[in-house]
Amino acid sequence: MSIDSSYEILIDKEQLETVLQKNLPQNMRKVFDRKLGYFSKNPLHPSLNTKKYNCGKNVLRDLGVDEVWEFYINRRDHRCIFYVIHETKKVIIAYVGNHQIVKRRYG
Repeated sequence: MSIDSSYEILIDKEQLETVLQKNLPQNMRKVFDRKLGYFSKNPLHPSLNTKKYNCGKNVLRDLGVDEVWEFYINRRDHRCIFYVIHETKKVIIAYVGNHQIVKRRYG
C-alpha cells in the first residue's frame, strides 16, 4: 500500500453514521470504533487485514478516486470501505457493511 502518514484521513460523520445505523449491528459499533483507531495509527495493522478492493475502472471514475480498499471490522462478515486519492493524499472512510452489501455496492 502506498499510504503513509502524510495522507489525511477524512470521515463524513453524518453520512457514515447513517450507514452505520443501517448496516452495522449495534454490538459491532465498539469493534468498529476500535478498528478505526487502529487504522488511523497504522492502515496496515495486522488485525485489519487491509487489502485493495477489486472494482472496475468505471467505479473508480464514477467515485472520483484512484483506489478502493477495505479493512475487516470482524473476520467473519463486516467490512469498512475506504477510498484513496493520491494526488491530494486523502483517505476517505466511505462505507460499512457486510460482505454481500459491499459486493453489491462495489462489485
